[in-house]
Amino acid sequence: MMKAILSLLLVLLSFYADAQSAIELSYNQSVFNSDTCCWRELSKQGKFQEAVLLLEDYMRNGNQPFNRQLFNWHTGQLWAMAGNAEKAVKYFHKTYNIFYKWFGGEDGKTWYYFAKGTSAFVNGNKHRLEHIIIKWKKKYKPDGNYKELTILYSNWGKPYAEAYKQ
Repeated sequence: MMKAILSLLLVLLSFYADAQSAIELSYNQSVFNSDTCCWRELSKQGKFQEAVLLLEDYMRNGNQPFNRQLFNWHTGQLWAMAGNAEKAVKYFHKTYNIFYKWFGGEDGKTWYYFAKGTSAFVNGNKHRLEHIIIKWKKKYKPDGNYKELTILYSNWGKPYAEAYKQ
């Protein structure tokens, strides 16, 4: 009898979670991406796997249009926080290309270096990250993203979730 009750309870909780996810997928981008909702709440609780799966569902099934570059970046970060470097870098790579470096103005160029530097950290390529930081310091003004790369570099050897200061 106890097993049956437990099984029923698990089924009901599963239905509730699915219903909640369906509701969240119907939110517009500003609500879904707010600090008090959805994937960000899960991330704050350290539930990176659940957060990234919700974010991927939103990108597949959520309201359109939305800032795909922003969501790809956050999806990459969440995969990195969950410890999956391969998936993290896959999503990071969707946020930049060589044209940013060639034609993007200072913002596009620094984003290119930021995304490549973050990928280098996640992939464990310290030399590449160091090279990107040096190049940035010579060519561009330090900003928040530059500071983030230096923080990652100073936390070399730690997992992204620990090295990245939210």
